[in-house]
Amino acid sequence: MQTFIIYCVGALLGCMVSLLFKTTENMLLTAAQFSIILSFLYTFMGRWIPPVRDSLIRMVPALFPFPTLIVYATGIIELFIAIGVLIPATQQISSIIGIILCIVLFPANIKAFKQNIHLGTKPPTNIYVRFVVQCLFIASFILMVVFG
Repeated sequence: MQTFIIYCVGALLGCMVSLLFKTTENMLLTAAQFSIILSFLYTFMGRWIPPVRDSLIRMVPALFPFPTLIVYATGIIELFIAIGVLIPATQQISSIIGIILCIVLFPANIKAFKQNIHLGTKPPTNIYVRFVVQCLFIASFILMVVFG
């Protein structure tokens, strides 16, 4: 749920920046960029908080070896995506990678929900809410691919 709130704050901030700099013709694109930047920076930072990181490691499906490496690697990818959507030359590829990452990581969210894996001290997000958040991420990335 926190990620959804961060996403909404990012979208609102993006709209405010568009209004402030009178670039309203691209307001939706700016809102998408800011929502992704804030959300992905937020999730990246969680990987460096030991209780959250430990939870993320437990969320990695058992068929994948080296879950700690996977958690750190996906965090670095999230950081690159957050930065990449700001740079016009890398916005499209960052968005495509973001779409793939959202799809690939969703099974870990399903595992967390089914097995009641807390994220640090917080209970797992309802899987239906998480699905909506993932769809919002993907829609934002699609906006950046199409209109960026």
